[in-house]
Amino acid sequence: MTTIEKKLVDYLKDAHALQQHVQGVLSELLTTAADEPDLCRRLGEYAHRNRRHTREIEDRLRAHGASPSIVRDAEMLWGAIADVLKYRNHVGRHVRDGYVAAHLQIAEAEMLRRIAARVGDEETADVARAVCEDAHAVSAAISDNWDAAVELSLQRHGVHLHR
Repeated sequence: MTTIEKKLVDYLKDAHALQQHVQGVLSELLTTAADEPDLCRRLGEYAHRNRRHTREIEDRLRAHGASPSIVRDAEMLWGAIADVLKYRNHVGRHVRDGYVAAHLQIAEAEMLRRIAARVGDEETADVARAVCEDAHAVSAAISDNWDAAVELSLQRHGVHLHR
């Protein structure tokens, strides 16, 4: 395996770990957004596609004779769980974290796509492209709902604004 192919596998492992983190963030965000049906529907669709992307990344790792990094996956997953426990009823923070996680996915997928293209691995580049497109879509869905997130956050903390 060449140095660039090793780097590609390294990025695939990072992408897989990030998928685990995003899944944890999405799980809490779906619970948090239960009172917002449109956002919840869009997040649920994204969570479904995110699980599919995780399987595709696992397939690409196997194609390169590798497997996910248990350590990286655990670090990312435990990071998401720790945030959930720390900020249990902080709707705004969960929405913010979902938005940030989507942008981390975009950055990770863009790097993965470009490295895969240089190696000539179009299948991995296609997976990365799909991850990136979906992360952009969920970022837009969250952006469309900042006001709802603020309202939910204030309500959960007993603040009711009279209009």
